[in-house]
Amino acid sequence: MLVGVTCFVLAAFPTINWSKLAFFLIVGYMAAGGCGVLNSVYDQDIDKLMIRTSKRAIPSGYVSPKKGMTFGVLMLTLSYVLSYFFFNSLTVLMLGLGTAFYLIIYTIWLKRISPWNVVIGGFAGCFAGLSGWTAAANTLSLMPMLVAMLDFLWTPGHLWGLAIKKMSEYKKAGIPMLPVISGISKASKVVFLLNILTVAFSFILPLAHLAGTVYLVVAFAAGGVFLFQNRGLLFSVSESAGFKVFVASMPYLACLMLGLIIDKLILL
Repeated sequence: MLVGVTCFVLAAFPTINWSKLAFFLIVGYMAAGGCGVLNSVYDQDIDKLMIRTSKRAIPSGYVSPKKGMTFGVLMLTLSYVLSYFFFNSLTVLMLGLGTAFYLIIYTIWLKRISPWNVVIGGFAGCFAGLSGWTAAANTLSLMPMLVAMLDFLWTPGHLWGLAIKKMSEYKKAGIPMLPVISGISKASKVVFLLNILTVAFSFILPLAHLAGTVYLVVAFAAGGVFLFQNRGLLFSVSESAGFKVFVASMPYLACLMLGLIIDKLILL
């Protein structure tokens, strides 16, 4: 949601329609929420096997799969219809592609058969930023594509950090996450290298003259702290080190997005 809001704000400057932004939040939440519900319906069998997911509404029996399916489809349908009437058809397309990557390519196709599931499926997150930009500008440009690519590079390291912590649960459920297939040591090195690449890529925006000094300072500071947290993946390979990186990755991405917004405000 924050990536989508960031791109919306960047595209709308210097005049932001705040009611339109608020409505985008609602539409984006329905799209993401609908995907989450349908994912829970499809994965109810493996969710029951993992402690992390067994308390979700459907695997715990609190909500029936039929009601979950109805609710999820309704949320997605409303997000598309409202986006078409309040924004534009390009935004509907971006939301639809995000849904397709998350539900079809990631959830149904890759999640249970390939350790590349979160890499290829990670394209789903790209469309959050792209939909935010199109909702405000009804077009695409280099800026939202670079933000989307940053989100794409960030996603595998973020989720594999969690997978390192929950490796035994993923193994029990038969999900071939990277730590399950390659072991914690190799997975930790891959996550560390991916996060270095993510931090390095974050500086593409100022190099392309699409962000200024404020963002550059934030990117340096946040990137330095994030990589410092990542050191455990090399010097203290463990489940807890992976989880610390997973937790640190969320405020890192948030700092970059807020840095872009603040940078734009100050430049004006």
